[in-house]
Amino acid sequence: MKDRQDLKISFNTANFAFRQVGYKATGDWGQACRTSREHYSDVETFEKRFDEMLGEVDAFGFKAVELWHFHLHQKWWTDRHVEIALSVARRRGMKFVAYCGGFGDDLPEFERTLGLVNALGIDVLAGASKVFFEKRASFVERLRHHEVRFAYENHPEKTPAEHLQKIGGDEDVVGATVDTGWYGSQNYPADRALLELRSRLMHVHLKDVSEIGKHDTCGFEKGVVPIRACIETLRGFGFEGYVSVEHEPDQFDPTPDLHDARAFVNQVLEVTT
Repeated sequence: MKDRQDLKISFNTANFAFRQVGYKATGDWGQACRTSREHYSDVETFEKRFDEMLGEVDAFGFKAVELWHFHLHQKWWTDRHVEIALSVARRRGMKFVAYCGGFGDDLPEFERTLGLVNALGIDVLAGASKVFFEKRASFVERLRHHEVRFAYENHPEKTPAEHLQKIGGDEDVVGATVDTGWYGSQNYPADRALLELRSRLMHVHLKDVSEIGKHDTCGFEKGVVPIRACIETLRGFGFEGYVSVEHEPDQFDPTPDLHDARAFVNQVLEVTT
């Protein structure tokens, strides 16, 4: 597939966060994190399980992968895990383009995150980190040393102005991930947020949510986020980063929606095969 408009589309493996509880979650993200760690951390079973996951992503029509940290975590990764992950991706003609989630509770754990993403060939961290706010100077110095960029993702921020305030300076290595679903939850037009943040925009989580004030994800164009307008806005100003499809429900299997999401994005971008 080739996107004539050159917007780069990826798949966020956090879409499968609640798979190990059968999409019948009774808790919060901690439940997804724990069960995903238990499923993927054992190196003896990692290849089979990781290949199964990437196989599904491949079948949806995605070759670029944003890796959720509990599918290969900074706390438990080994050289063998990385070797397997790269081998599986290479065999399928896929590549890792971003790493999302949280990146450690202290500088040593953050350093392990950077070592992991360097080994995987990833140069974008899309998410949040307490270390960024507590020890910013050291955090930024380590980013530059490892040639990695940190794209802070909006969650509680209600406006792009708040998002920018959180980011601050250090434009060479610090920028924004826009989660369109969270802007929808906050009742702020996500397409407008993308436009207003474009000078600092490094990464996008393209997500729809069912209603304002909540964060229940849904299929594209089934909720309150103007997904088509978001894609057209990004294409309009020539966004050069990755736009990662995201939809991580905890009460139902998102597989049909994810299949439709790839088709929808293709249609908007007028993809030729």
